[in-house]
Amino acid sequence: MIKVNQLNLYIGKHHILKNINLNIEQGDAIALVGPNGAGKSTLIDCLLGNKSIASGHIDGQSLILNHHKTSVLYQHTYFTPNMKVIQIIRLFQSLYNNPLSLDEIKQITHFDETNLSTEANRLSGGQKRILDVSLTLMGRPEVIILDEPTVGMDTSTRKRFYELVQNLKNEGKTILFTSHYIEEVESLADRIVLLHKGEIVRDSTPRRIRSESHQKQIVLPRKYEIAIKGIAPDMTIKDDSILFVSRDVQPIITQMLAQGVNFNDVEITNESLLDRIFKVVEEDHNETV
Repeated sequence: MIKVNQLNLYIGKHHILKNINLNIEQGDAIALVGPNGAGKSTLIDCLLGNKSIASGHIDGQSLILNHHKTSVLYQHTYFTPNMKVIQIIRLFQSLYNNPLSLDEIKQITHFDETNLSTEANRLSGGQKRILDVSLTLMGRPEVIILDEPTVGMDTSTRKRFYELVQNLKNEGKTILFTSHYIEEVESLADRIVLLHKGEIVRDSTPRRIRSESHQKQIVLPRKYEIAIKGIAPDMTIKDDSILFVSRDVQPIITQMLAQGVNFNDVEITNESLLDRIFKVVEEDHNETV
């Protein structure tokens, strides 16, 4: 549907985006992740035509530039002072042939009549953001681009947002979003595109990225510190627990049992997606040094 081919972007003498290749198919839910300054928002700006690329091309960009089929939520929320929520909703409804109804907006935002009659810039940060989300969806877009969508949301509002995005995925909408919340990425993304220093260093699924490492994380109470000292010399000691990692837990389990460790006290988990992403970035950095 949308294909980015060998995209390069310079700002002054700085090479900001480097040989970016990215396919976005209908129904994809793609998370752009990476450290601050990796190029996530800049790549979105290129897709939207807000920045002129130095080389490469974007096939299907006309779809993104069609404002009746594509909608964008930017990082920062801003509402015109003195405008009430209901006034902003009515304004946005007037821009589309088949806008969301007020009842649909209420379902997304959970706003009551008091919220609707409040000046929008007086809402809480989370309320402003979920209102922004509903306005982004006002025209029932087919392609939805979300730049840090849940910034400022409280836990319950973020949970509602996750449910909303899952419904959009079920409807076959195409979603591209950036996030620093790893649980958000794991919950919503079918693909993760990891950027580092302007380059795509991974384009894969959450499961595959996590499975690249066979490291297991082992946590047990600190009372076993002496018993396992020879088993786990590189353990991390916290206030009441011990943590260490291993690629082969079977011999460690055998040794811990021999030392009298009660396995009701032991927690063994796979390396988290966040840990794996950090390691991918670190590995890429080491390869380029």
